Amino acid sequence: MKRLVCMIISLMTVVPVHSVVFQGLDDSAVKINTFSCPAGSTGSTDCSSADANSIGLVLSDQKPLQFFNNQSYWLRQQAQVEQHAQTVLRRSGADLQTYMQGEGWVAMGSYCIFISTNRILTDVVMPAVKASADQVKVVVQLWYNGENLIQLWSQDAAVMPKTQGFKVVVSSAQDAQISTLPKLSDETNFLDKIGLQINNRTVQYGKAKNSPRSVKIQPV
Repeated sequence: MKRLVCMIISLMTVVPVHSVVFQGLDDSAVKINTFSCPAGSTGSTDCSSADANSIGLVLSDQKPLQFFNNQSYWLRQQAQVEQHAQTVLRRSGADLQTYMQGEGWVAMGSYCIFISTNRILTDVVMPAVKASADQVKVVVQLWYNGENLIQLWSQDAAVMPKTQGFKVVVSSAQDAQISTLPKLSDETNFLDKIGLQINNRTVQYGKAKNSPRSVKIQPV
């Protein structure tokens, strides 16, 4: 019986050979709208790290990952900064708006990181990046929901050996590589049909100097 139990546990912990292992988000270089709790907020009831329960998770074709930033936490932080600017710095009106923008408090909508190895997505995102028989292609995208638009702000793709671990590095650097996804046919180009295909970053992208603007895959 003990041997049977050990065999079952071993089978449960084996990483599928067609999968890679997610090892977390690294947004330590981002100051505002992070996916993890910033320094000093440990134990806060209104902040939790988005990837806290996903470290070591096996990513397969049928199990994409998606993470959302701590939007409610950062909206409260924005309100505190604005109140300080009004009451202590005596700023108001256009002067207050200029100050808040200068400090990076713009683009305060919801941010989402989407990670997938599914061919429906990997075949159309950065198609020049191709996986060989013993590799897995991973795609990561950064979406922003604001200004009544869902905007694709950044994306990356990488191939790596099966069972490889990887993390996603999030930064405030502008992603110069973003481009429209390739046009397929009207029947298969489903992303275009739901409005997620176009390169629709607005001026807010350029102003969001302290928020997430780029995602990169980093094998570990």
